[in-house]
Order: sequence, then structure tokens, then C-alpha cells
Amino acid sequence: MTSTRSFQTGITHRPSAVAAVTGADDVVAALARAGRDGLAVTVHATGHGLRRPCDGGLLIDTAPMAEVTVDPVARTARAGAGATWGDVVAAAAPHGLRPPHGSAPSVGVVGYLSGGGLGLAVRADGWAADHVHAVELARAGGTVRVSAASDPRYFARLRGTGPDDGDVVTAVVVGLLGSDGLVGGGLVRVLGDADAPGDPAALHAWADWSSALPDDVTSGVSVVPYPDLPFLPAHLRGRRVLRVGVVGTGGPGRTDALLAPLRAAVAWDDDTVAPLDPRASARVYAEPEFPHAYLGDDVLVDGLDRDGLDRVVSRTGPMVVTGIRHLGGRAGRAPAVADTVRGRDAAYCVNVLAPFGDDAVPTQVAWREVDHVLDGFAARATREWSHPAFRFGPPRGVPAS
Repeated sequence: MTSTRSFQTGITHRPSAVAAVTGADDVVAALARAGRDGLAVTVHATGHGLRRPCDGGLLIDTAPMAEVTVDPVARTARAGAGATWGDVVAAAAPHGLRPPHGSAPSVGVVGYLSGGGLGLAVRADGWAADHVHAVELARAGGTVRVSAASDPRYFARLRGTGPDDGDVVTAVVVGLLGSDGLVGGGLVRVLGDADAPGDPAALHAWADWSSALPDDVTSGVSVVPYPDLPFLPAHLRGRRVLRVGVVGTGGPGRTDALLAPLRAAVAWDDDTVAPLDPRASARVYAEPEFPHAYLGDDVLVDGLDRDGLDRVVSRTGPMVVTGIRHLGGRAGRAPAVADTVRGRDAAYCVNVLAPFGDDAVPTQVAWREVDHVLDGFAARATREWSHPAFRFGPPRGVPAS
């Protein structure tokens, strides 16, 4: 067993050996050793996307490779394999720049980009992988830098699918965006008791409003039935809460005007949408920052059925968190340089997760609850069906370890 930190606590690595690498040369040496010893290789940074444990092989821990350098003239950042988006945001913000990062600053840069990267302003920015300029790799025989010019086919795979077996990403160079005019925050509505069906009106209002938005506003919604536990804030205990995350890139006046119909349609209990410093972007979705055991999956859809939305709000039972992210806009258009990102044909991504394990519910029960919610949206699934960035925890039928 290893002490390697992981945001996903429901899966535990049990490697034969661990290499805590500090640079590309260390990764090359680790891969060479794995080849000599016949060891399978698992790469680990933050553990947000961990689905299968390292069992008896070599675990390459890239967390120490967290260096970030910013070129404000070229508007790029070079991030090591262990860097998080919080690291990149902190380095870019003093220059008036921001990366195409997602809702959780603690997510690792490399894993996020390998899956495409659904950013906070994805409708305005496009997928985060669209902004990758170069990828640095280590392999048993040495290192290589891949770009659109050097190897366009492999570069497309790296941006959206990830590296070939035997290659380990050691750093990426990603384009940065201007932060002027950035607006963001959340609208919160308490829907009632967590163990009773809630009123779907607020969720329907968001769905109707989001369907007509221009590209410069990106939004998403989460519905969380909080358990009645003493460590939670008193106003959330035992309550079902709907949160709308909003990010606009057109400035406060325009974003407020576009948001006005939604603000008028629902009596919101909290409203924090305001000019946004990228370093405070965690407030948009207010996701948990503590490691925990969770599993989940998603479905890409061309629209939202009202019956599916009703199922989200009406279900009771073990805790299940439902998130819906609005796509389209630039996320629906082909990038300037080819990549392999999924989801360009979708209007929304519906993702559902559930806690599992000793302190929650058995894995098979958690999966059953997740699938119950996803089934309510499956009739409108797109050809690509789902996005790998929203698959969490052990796969169905595979016990956690």
C-alpha cells in the first residue's frame, strides 16, 4: 500500500513499487525499470479520476512535478504533470490571464486535458484540450515533445484521449485566455426536505433559460440531497438543494441582462453572481474540497426531457448528486487543430455520482441509484453517448480495492 494522496478515497493502490518522480528523467528511468521487471505501470497525480487501482505493478507518482511557468507575452502556461489547475490559475492571474480550467481547482491539469476538459466557460472558450499547444512525454527510450507540427495524428489523440501505452505525460503547454469581463457565481434554491420529493419548478426554469443562451454565458446545475449530519452547515442538513453555476465572459452588464429572466423566475435563497477573479472560481459550483469515496457516470444528450428533470428532483433514497452542464456554443464547433474530444454533438452533459463504501452504501446499490437517474435522460442520448471525464470510481461490477 502507498501513502500517495488521492481525492478518490474509495480505491486504494497496492503497488509492488512506487516511483515519486521529480522530473522527466526520473519517469524515463521508472519506465525502463518497469520494462526490465515486467511490471504494469499506473500513473497517479491527484487521483480525481481514479477508477482502477494499481495492483502489484509500478506506481509512478507525478505529484512532485507541480511546477508552472507562465509566458504572458505568448499567453501560455507550461504545467508539470503534477500541477493542479489551482496552481495554474495562481500563476496566470497576476498577468490578467486565466486557463481553460474546470469547476474544481484541485483537479490535475494533465488528466483533465487528456479527457478534453469541460471548462467553466466552455461555451465561450471551447474544450480545454483545444487550447493545448504541446505535450511533453517520457518513454522507456527517452523524451519527446509532441505538437501539431511534429506529429498531428498523435497530437490529436493526446488532446482528448490521452497517451499511448508506455508513454507518460510529463508536462503540457496550454494557451491562456483574458480574464477581463469575467463574471461568475451561483444561484441557490432550497427545494425542501432531502427525503421528500422536491418541487421541480426551479430546475425547469433553468432548463428553459439555458436553452436560449448566447455563447458567452455557460451554466450548469447541481441537485444535492444533503444528509442530516452534524458536520454540515445547519441550513443544509437534511435539505435538497439546487445550485445553478453561471460564468459569463461579456462583462457584468451583459451577463446581468441575460441572467435577469432566471433571477425573476425563481425566488433564489442565495445569489453570488458578480465580477469574478479567476482565483475565486471555486465559488461557481462550490464543490466539496475534501477527499471522499464516490462513483458516477454521465450521458450526453441533445436536449433535456422534462420527465428526466422531474426524476432528478423527485427521487428519494441513498444520496445521489446530479449535475447538468450546458454545452454547445464553441464547444460544439470543430477546433482549429484536430483533436479527439467527445461531446461536440451534445447540448448538455448529465452526470450523476454517489458516495459508496463503508460509510455510505454498497457499490452495487450506489450504481443502481446512479443508473436510475441517468435512465431518465437516455432517450435523448447523442451518438457518442457519454464523456469519459464524468466517469468516477470503480466500473460497474468491479469491486473497489
